[in-house]
Amino acid sequence: MALQPRRSSAPPTKNSVITESIVSPCLERRRFLGWLLVLSVAPLAPVHAASDIVTRYPWLNGLIEEDAFDRRWLNDLLAPLTLDQRVINLMNSQAEAKPYHLYRPIFINNQRINRGRRRAQTHATLLQSVEKRYQVPNKFVMALWGLESDYGDYHDGFNVLRSLFTLATGYPRRAEFFQRQLRHFLLLAREEGWEPNKIQGSFAGAMGQCQMIPETMRRYAVDFDGDGRRDLYHSVPDVLGSIGNYLHSNGWQHDGLYILRLDADPNLASLQQQWNKQWRSLADWRQSGVTLPLQAQHLNPEEPASLIRLVYKDGPGFHLVFNNFKVITTWNRSNHFAMVAKELADKIQPD
Repeated sequence: MALQPRRSSAPPTKNSVITESIVSPCLERRRFLGWLLVLSVAPLAPVHAASDIVTRYPWLNGLIEEDAFDRRWLNDLLAPLTLDQRVINLMNSQAEAKPYHLYRPIFINNQRINRGRRRAQTHATLLQSVEKRYQVPNKFVMALWGLESDYGDYHDGFNVLRSLFTLATGYPRRAEFFQRQLRHFLLLAREEGWEPNKIQGSFAGAMGQCQMIPETMRRYAVDFDGDGRRDLYHSVPDVLGSIGNYLHSNGWQHDGLYILRLDADPNLASLQQQWNKQWRSLADWRQSGVTLPLQAQHLNPEEPASLIRLVYKDGPGFHLVFNNFKVITTWNRSNHFAMVAKELADKIQPD
């Protein structure tokens, strides 16, 4: 199980100063061989070469100046950390890069579907309360819970602090994003009374049964069970309520459109490339040559939609996607994820 967040005392007061001696290794061989030794062990050394981690990474000054974290406390917390190469490897090999027909079976299977149906029955009253408050169908709340943690049964075992620090300092492509997440994680730990070096989560720093990143958790987690805590590790009401709050806050439309598969048409590939990630009215899409299926002819011509391409076993398929699909992609940017969310939701609770 994921580690129970534990209460801790407040960090030392602001403006404390840390002093730490730097001890150089004793080299008994010749200078040349000694330098080879230093280079050979460098990857295993802690990520800090100086006594003050804030000096090495100046962006940490914002935590001191703007968020009132104590410099010595930050140094004591972060300086011992080492880069976790597993985290970087996983960031570079995520499942979302697979074609859809290989991605889908990871999440859509009888075990996950049947477990979702049973859990939906167990928590039927709670789900009704969540849907009533946030106007989000409970099948989508269940689907996100199922996709993120298999309804609370799966827990990642990465140290969140180390993962975020690894990505903030050793993953240049998204370093700025993870520097922000590290800040929000430390703020969240202070607000919730956690020991930050004891919290477990995913390799990317997502936490709890709904795998929220720190910034998202701070903004959207709710105390749905009313016990005075936002506990996304152990409280199912808080988990489901937080998912509902997130979707509602990001623009979910009750009874809104989600996705429409289009009939095969050789023009769709060029249209999708030309208007990739663009949102246009249905009237504009039709004017560009998209033919809507008969069951969709009644749709509002001003309805915004985007054209996406998914790769199935028998070749590419094209879909128009709408507002609620877009909301799911704010949770996870992958079109693959948004598609399996819809499929799992429909299998847990068919319309």
